[in-house]
Amino acid sequence: MRNRNLLFKKLENLETTLITLNSIVNRQAPIETYRSNIVKAQSLVEEIQDMVEREPMESNEINRTRT
Repeated sequence: MRNRNLLFKKLENLETTLITLNSIVNRQAPIETYRSNIVKAQSLVEEIQDMVEREPMESNEINRTRT
């Protein structure tokens, strides 16, 4: 994978956002704070999916389909 470091960084950002969401729930923060972090997490997921889709497929992946 060409962009392995970038992909790991995005996954770390997603993990941090999920930890933030957990702490927001625990301290009962305003709903808008929670919603903005959900949007951030969804954006990170889309970016990661795009990065994976841009990577060339290897021979053992040719017949697999994405679920």
